[in-house]
Amino acid sequence: MKNITIIGGGANGISAFIELFIQITMAGLEREVQVTLVEKDDKLGYGLAFGTPQPGHILNTQADLMGIFAHEPGHFADWLKKQDHRQSNNVKGTGNLDNAYTTRIFYGDYIAEQAATYFKRAKALNFSIHVLKDHATDIDIDKGKYQVKLESGETISSDFIILALGTPKPNNFTSFRKHKRYLDFPWPASRIKAKIPTGAHVGILGSSLSGIDTVMTLVDHDHQGKITLFSPDGKLPRVQPLDNKAYERSYLTLENIHKIKRKTLEKPRVKSLIRLLMEEVEHYEGHPVDWQQLTLRKSSADELLQWDISCAEAGGDALLNIADALRYDASTIWSWMDMDQKLLFKKWVGSDWAINRHPMPLHNAKKLMRLFEKGQLKVCAMEDKDAVSYEKEAFGIKTSQDKLIAVDYLVNATGSSSALDQMESPLIHQLLKRQFIQPYEAGGAIINERTMQVISPKGGEGIYAVGHIANGILMDVNAVWYNVKTIGTLARDLIFRLMEND
Repeated sequence: MKNITIIGGGANGISAFIELFIQITMAGLEREVQVTLVEKDDKLGYGLAFGTPQPGHILNTQADLMGIFAHEPGHFADWLKKQDHRQSNNVKGTGNLDNAYTTRIFYGDYIAEQAATYFKRAKALNFSIHVLKDHATDIDIDKGKYQVKLESGETISSDFIILALGTPKPNNFTSFRKHKRYLDFPWPASRIKAKIPTGAHVGILGSSLSGIDTVMTLVDHDHQGKITLFSPDGKLPRVQPLDNKAYERSYLTLENIHKIKRKTLEKPRVKSLIRLLMEEVEHYEGHPVDWQQLTLRKSSADELLQWDISCAEAGGDALLNIADALRYDASTIWSWMDMDQKLLFKKWVGSDWAINRHPMPLHNAKKLMRLFEKGQLKVCAMEDKDAVSYEKEAFGIKTSQDKLIAVDYLVNATGSSSALDQMESPLIHQLLKRQFIQPYEAGGAIINERTMQVISPKGGEGIYAVGHIANGILMDVNAVWYNVKTIGTLARDLIFRLMEND
């Protein structure tokens, strides 16, 4: 009997189990395969992302893309329509449920329900699935099999490993962990409530979606003190329209990019992609565009947010809707690029791509606007990563305008690093040490995107990975729909190998 071990029981781990169960059963291999799921938390399906009970923590993607099954993105929206008695508190907005944004805990309920359903189906078919409440700390190889070492001291012998580790916290700013007023991660949110007085001035490192979630945690607990967000560029994410305007691209298309490849016999270059984007935006707008005004966004954060809210209520602008229209092709374009161009993309336009491709929900944007109007919220560009200091029970953050802002408490909401060695994960560090994974220069591990197998000097061919650990090879690994798609790819390859060895 072959054993498959899934490490991680959050959304990706549950999706991997369900897809494997479906494909293994369809292939008639249910008596020949055993699946072991390792998850340290009591509840499956939630993880850090979807286990937060805060009402202000809502999904950043509309419901019709959040289905947990490969090839069924609308499954969550269909599930929502059957939950009328619970919609009032968990569904934000008044529009069509397909475009709804729900609380994260509600989405966690959905995943947990699917997990329970498919565990029951597996039991009825005598499909062997074991769930271990434990923490994987190391993986070795002995006599051709992987040995997964657990915190409890137990070892699992396995033929295949699926790393579904979620998003590890960052290990930056570690020198401040000794200070009681520093929180190295905004999750679980209960830490913020327990540790930070409601009248304190709170500094938040990061102004992206993790930073916004941290603000929402404070707001949900009726925080009265000042809140200041710090980030390298001082930019907030754009605001997600309730319903993006459907847009069919004419210039920035796979066909046009492939034509350039065919004519030049070169992989796509960032300058060519920017040129196509500029043509696309002007085609969308129907007139020439003042690019300096469009890209610099020199107004204050509150003025930009007010404009973004109005823009979102009108269905979004060219950049938002083109980024949304690129949803299914961006990863393909990324895979066509050479490493030097990927690194240039991240340097030149990475920040602007992120704020347009991963905007905040309108519901939360309006909450932020009320904080700005009360004078409670401020957003600052931080001089550099060394701009933070600590003295006399206060943190000082030097801004790009050479101002020193003092805060009482500091929360690290910078999000997980793209680099493997900067992720706070003992298992990842052990795998690096053993050369079972190797770093990809653009971030994460080197992975075969056609199979999701990890490529490494000593790790063999039986380790697969999904989610944040694949962030450099792939592009949208913080999107559930995209991870579900890659899990379908992974499961198909695993089934092929199981049948080939049958």
